[in-house]
Amino acid sequence: MKKRIIKYLILFILSLGSLVFFNNNHFLYKKDIVKIQKLETIEKSSSFNNLGLEEKYSVQKITAIYLNNKNKGKIITIENEITTSSVVSETYRINDELIMKNNNIENLKRDKYIALMSVIFVLVITIVGDIKGILTISTVVLNSIIFYLGLKLLNNYDNLILLCFIETLIFTITTLIITNGLKRKTYAGILSVIASVLVLSLITTIIILITKYEGVSFTGMEFLTIPPEQAFIASIILGGLGAIMDVCITISSTFAELIEKDKNISKKALIKSGREIGKDIMGTMINVIFFTYLSSGLPTFVLAIRNGYSVSNYLQTNYTLEITRFLIGALGIVIAIPISIYICEKVLLRGEVNE
Repeated sequence: MKKRIIKYLILFILSLGSLVFFNNNHFLYKKDIVKIQKLETIEKSSSFNNLGLEEKYSVQKITAIYLNNKNKGKIITIENEITTSSVVSETYRINDELIMKNNNIENLKRDKYIALMSVIFVLVITIVGDIKGILTISTVVLNSIIFYLGLKLLNNYDNLILLCFIETLIFTITTLIITNGLKRKTYAGILSVIASVLVLSLITTIIILITKYEGVSFTGMEFLTIPPEQAFIASIILGGLGAIMDVCITISSTFAELIEKDKNISKKALIKSGREIGKDIMGTMINVIFFTYLSSGLPTFVLAIRNGYSVSNYLQTNYTLEITRFLIGALGIVIAIPISIYICEKVLLRGEVNE
């Protein structure tokens, strides 16, 4: 109990220190940072579009103080044009910190808000998950670094699909080994994920060869420097990986637990349990995929509807990518269940589970 209190105390001190640092890290910025001290709205107007929707315009007169560089301590007055829709503008508040470029507002300094959310996330996941929570955080950090390195490699290699396959393999191995350790159930989970992704990729390839991307609109990918088909397939692989990984490790861990409790459990009983588990998690995981892709296109969807697009027209022209990704991702979840059951049964019934 005493060790746990000390651990949480250290974590709290580190978290508090992080917040203090990100609220006072202006010296790290080469660009000027200013803090808003006073706001005043000096102009107001409005206009109507051809749909009869009103858009209100106003100008904020901002009085701010420099927080870094050679102008530190000096006062500056800036004007910021804003609209009610905030499509191409942003409304600022007193005490907001702004990044400046040539005495013009470039962006809002957001790192302290990201730090606050990160600290809350770390505290909650550590309290709830203990060592597992810490390991989970480490996998997120490690996978972020791997993903960043993959994007850097993309400058030298044009095959995004191959790069995503390699990253998928690395993500799977590192995540499952770090969170579950070097155990037989981990090996079974890794094999299940890799097999499921390969089968899903094969099925996706067959579907593409048959349909030749008919019915899929690549609107929004016009500015890519690589074929949009590559980006589409890569997004399917990475998008479905998390859900497939969750299905595979759930079945693998459950099989390991059942075998640990009953060394003489029959193959038939194990497979039956796996099917029941698959049925239980299938619905929730498919809905996770659905809401993920639904939310990814929601801002542009709302913007289109507000500008006169009909729902059916927008779905047919702009939402086909999300719908296709969802359907293929859901298919991957369904495929992962029988594949995981087969591989986990073969791997885990070979001998005593090393827990």
